[in-house]
Amino acid sequence: MKFIDSYFVFFTLLLSTSITAQELEGKWVISGNKSFGGFPGIHLMEVSEDSLSHYNFDQFVTKTSYETEDNKLKIDTLAFAEFSFKNPNRLSIASPRLEKPVDYIRLVPTETNLSTEEIRKIKYDLVRGGKNFIIDFQDHADGKIMESYLKKVDDTFFLVIHRHGNPITAVPIEKITQEKMHLYGFMAGPNKLVASAVE
Repeated sequence: MKFIDSYFVFFTLLLSTSITAQELEGKWVISGNKSFGGFPGIHLMEVSEDSLSHYNFDQFVTKTSYETEDNKLKIDTLAFAEFSFKNPNRLSIASPRLEKPVDYIRLVPTETNLSTEEIRKIKYDLVRGGKNFIIDFQDHADGKIMESYLKKVDDTFFLVIHRHGNPITAVPIEKITQEKMHLYGFMAGPNKLVASAVE
Protein backbone atom coordinates (compact mmCIF):
# COMPACT_ATOMS: atom_id res chain seq x y z
CA MET A 1 0.00 0.00 0.00
CA LYS A 2 2.87 2.38 0.82
CA PHE A 3 4.24 1.72 -2.69
CA ILE A 4 0.96 2.78 -4.35
CA ASP A 5 0.48 5.73 -1.97
CA SER A 6 3.77 7.20 -3.15
CA TYR A 7 2.29 7.39 -6.67
CA PHE A 8 -0.70 9.33 -5.41
CA VAL A 9 1.40 11.75 -3.35
CA PHE A 10 3.85 12.56 -6.12
CA PHE A 11 1.31 13.08 -8.88
CA THR A 12 -1.07 15.41 -7.10
CA LEU A 13 -0.11 18.50 -9.07
CA LEU A 14 -0.70 22.24 -8.71
CA LEU A 15 -1.69 23.78 -12.05
CA SER A 16 -1.17 27.36 -13.16
CA THR A 17 -4.22 29.19 -14.50
CA SER A 18 -2.94 28.92 -18.08
CA ILE A 19 -2.63 25.12 -18.02
CA THR A 20 -5.53 22.81 -18.74
CA ALA A 21 -5.85 19.07 -18.22
CA GLN A 22 -6.11 18.67 -21.99
CA GLU A 23 -2.58 20.06 -22.39
CA LEU A 24 -1.36 17.28 -20.11
CA GLU A 25 -2.96 14.46 -22.10
CA GLY A 26 -0.57 12.04 -23.70
CA LYS A 27 2.25 9.73 -22.70
CA TRP A 28 5.36 11.09 -20.97
CA VAL A 29 8.79 9.64 -20.11
CA ILE A 30 10.89 10.96 -17.27
CA SER A 31 13.94 12.78 -18.63
CA GLY A 32 17.20 11.05 -17.77
CA ASN A 33 15.19 8.07 -16.46
CA LYS A 34 15.81 9.14 -12.86
CA SER A 35 14.36 6.63 -10.39
CA PHE A 36 12.83 7.77 -7.12
CA GLY A 37 10.48 6.59 -4.38
CA GLY A 38 7.71 4.40 -5.74
CA PHE A 39 8.96 4.51 -9.34
CA PRO A 40 11.73 1.99 -9.87
CA GLY A 41 13.00 1.48 -13.40
CA ILE A 42 12.15 3.76 -16.32
CA HIS A 43 9.01 5.71 -15.52
CA LEU A 44 6.40 6.47 -18.18
CA MET A 45 3.20 8.30 -17.30
CA GLU A 46 0.07 8.43 -19.44
CA VAL A 47 -2.45 11.20 -18.85
CA SER A 48 -5.92 10.64 -20.29
CA GLU A 49 -9.12 12.60 -19.87
CA ASP A 50 -9.93 11.05 -16.50
CA SER A 51 -6.98 8.94 -15.34
CA LEU A 52 -3.23 8.69 -14.80
CA SER A 53 -1.48 5.45 -15.73
CA HIS A 54 2.07 4.61 -14.66
CA TYR A 55 4.49 2.21 -16.35
CA ASN A 56 7.95 0.79 -15.78
CA PHE A 57 8.76 1.56 -19.41
CA ASP A 58 6.37 -0.81 -21.25
CA GLN A 59 5.11 -2.69 -18.19
CA PHE A 60 1.89 -1.34 -16.65
CA VAL A 61 2.18 -0.57 -12.91
CA THR A 62 -0.88 1.32 -11.70
CA LYS A 63 -3.77 3.56 -12.73
CA THR A 64 -5.75 6.13 -10.77
CA SER A 65 -8.49 8.64 -11.48
CA TYR A 66 -8.03 12.38 -11.03
CA GLU A 67 -10.02 15.57 -11.28
CA THR A 68 -9.26 19.24 -11.77
CA GLU A 69 -10.58 21.81 -9.34
CA ASP A 70 -9.54 25.43 -8.79
CA ASN A 71 -6.59 25.00 -11.16
CA LYS A 72 -5.46 21.89 -9.32
CA LEU A 73 -5.15 18.30 -10.36
CA LYS A 74 -6.44 16.36 -7.37
CA ILE A 75 -5.78 12.72 -6.51
CA ASP A 76 -7.29 11.69 -3.19
CA THR A 77 -6.67 15.29 -1.95
CA LEU A 78 -3.05 14.46 -1.12
CA ALA A 79 0.14 16.56 -1.41
CA PHE A 80 0.70 19.12 -4.14
CA ALA A 81 3.61 19.82 -6.45
CA GLU A 82 4.13 22.83 -8.71
CA PHE A 83 4.65 22.25 -12.39
CA SER A 84 5.16 24.23 -15.55
CA PHE A 85 5.79 23.69 -19.24
CA LYS A 86 9.29 24.53 -20.49
CA ASN A 87 7.79 24.00 -23.93
CA PRO A 88 4.60 22.17 -25.04
CA ASN A 89 6.40 18.80 -24.89
CA ARG A 90 8.57 19.27 -21.78
CA LEU A 91 6.94 19.36 -18.35
CA SER A 92 8.85 20.30 -15.18
CA ILE A 93 7.59 19.16 -11.76
CA ALA A 94 8.89 20.56 -8.47
CA SER A 95 8.00 19.47 -4.95
CA PRO A 96 9.48 19.71 -1.43
CA ARG A 97 9.66 15.90 -1.61
CA LEU A 98 12.12 16.11 -4.52
CA GLU A 99 15.74 17.25 -4.26
CA LYS A 100 15.35 19.13 -7.53
CA PRO A 101 12.69 19.51 -10.26
CA VAL A 102 12.05 16.51 -12.52
CA ASP A 103 11.33 16.92 -16.23
CA TYR A 104 8.96 14.76 -18.25
CA ILE A 105 9.10 14.55 -22.05
CA ARG A 106 5.93 14.09 -24.10
CA LEU A 107 6.24 11.17 -26.51
CA VAL A 108 5.58 11.94 -30.18
CA PRO A 109 5.37 9.45 -33.06
CA THR A 110 8.78 8.73 -34.57
CA GLU A 111 9.17 9.90 -38.17
CA THR A 112 10.58 7.10 -40.33
CA ASN A 113 10.03 5.21 -43.57
CA LEU A 114 12.09 2.28 -42.30
CA SER A 115 10.83 -0.94 -40.80
CA THR A 116 11.98 -2.10 -37.38
CA GLU A 117 14.24 -4.72 -38.96
CA GLU A 118 15.77 -2.19 -41.36
CA ILE A 119 16.58 0.14 -38.48
CA ARG A 120 18.19 -2.65 -36.45
CA LYS A 121 20.66 -3.34 -39.26
CA ILE A 122 22.08 0.20 -39.17
CA LYS A 123 24.88 1.25 -36.82
CA TYR A 124 24.92 4.85 -35.60
CA ASP A 125 27.64 6.96 -34.01
CA LEU A 126 26.41 9.27 -31.24
CA VAL A 127 28.74 11.98 -29.93
CA ARG A 128 27.87 13.28 -26.47
CA GLY A 129 30.11 15.12 -24.07
CA GLY A 130 33.03 14.72 -26.45
CA LYS A 131 32.74 10.93 -26.40
CA ASN A 132 31.63 8.58 -29.19
CA PHE A 133 29.02 5.93 -28.50
CA ILE A 134 28.35 3.35 -31.20
CA ILE A 135 24.70 2.31 -31.35
CA ASP A 136 24.58 -1.27 -32.62
CA PHE A 137 21.19 -2.91 -32.12
CA GLN A 138 22.49 -6.37 -33.07
CA ASP A 139 25.67 -6.58 -30.97
CA HIS A 140 24.50 -8.48 -27.89
CA ALA A 141 27.56 -10.63 -27.27
CA ASP A 142 27.89 -12.62 -24.04
CA GLY A 143 29.71 -10.66 -21.38
CA LYS A 144 29.14 -7.26 -23.01
CA ILE A 145 28.58 -4.61 -20.33
CA MET A 146 26.57 -2.04 -22.37
CA GLU A 147 24.07 -3.02 -25.05
CA SER A 148 21.75 -1.04 -27.34
CA TYR A 149 18.18 -2.13 -28.04
CA LEU A 150 15.49 -0.69 -30.31
CA LYS A 151 12.10 -0.68 -28.60
CA LYS A 152 8.74 0.78 -29.51
CA VAL A 153 5.95 2.14 -27.31
CA ASP A 154 2.84 2.97 -29.32
CA ASP A 155 4.23 4.98 -32.28
CA THR A 156 7.47 6.06 -30.59
CA PHE A 157 10.78 4.27 -31.06
CA PHE A 158 13.34 4.32 -28.24
CA LEU A 159 17.05 3.73 -27.94
CA VAL A 160 17.17 1.57 -24.78
CA ILE A 161 20.53 1.04 -23.10
CA HIS A 162 21.09 -2.06 -20.99
CA ARG A 163 23.91 -2.46 -18.49
CA HIS A 164 24.68 -6.03 -17.42
CA GLY A 165 21.36 -7.07 -18.97
CA ASN A 166 19.19 -4.48 -17.17
CA PRO A 167 17.59 -1.44 -18.87
CA ILE A 168 19.03 1.76 -17.41
CA THR A 169 17.90 4.44 -19.86
CA ALA A 170 15.39 4.89 -22.68
CA VAL A 171 15.81 7.84 -25.05
CA PRO A 172 12.91 8.63 -27.40
CA ILE A 173 13.72 8.90 -31.11
CA GLU A 174 12.23 11.80 -33.05
CA LYS A 175 13.28 10.70 -36.54
CA ILE A 176 15.20 7.81 -38.13
CA THR A 177 16.65 7.60 -41.65
CA GLN A 178 19.36 5.52 -43.29
CA GLU A 179 21.78 8.37 -42.50
CA LYS A 180 20.66 9.86 -39.18
CA MET A 181 18.97 9.12 -35.88
CA HIS A 182 17.49 12.15 -34.07
CA LEU A 183 17.18 11.68 -30.29
CA TYR A 184 15.42 14.01 -27.84
CA GLY A 185 14.52 14.47 -24.18
CA PHE A 186 17.94 14.48 -22.53
CA MET A 187 18.18 15.61 -18.90
CA ALA A 188 21.28 17.80 -19.32
CA GLY A 189 22.99 19.52 -22.22
CA PRO A 190 21.20 19.91 -25.56
CA ASN A 191 17.65 18.60 -25.60
CA LYS A 192 18.25 16.95 -29.00
CA LEU A 193 21.21 15.05 -30.43
CA VAL A 194 21.80 13.51 -33.86
CA ALA A 195 23.63 10.22 -34.38
CA SER A 196 25.16 9.54 -37.79
CA ALA A 197 25.12 6.19 -39.57
CA VAL A 198 28.39 4.28 -39.60
CA GLU A 199 29.53 2.72 -42.89
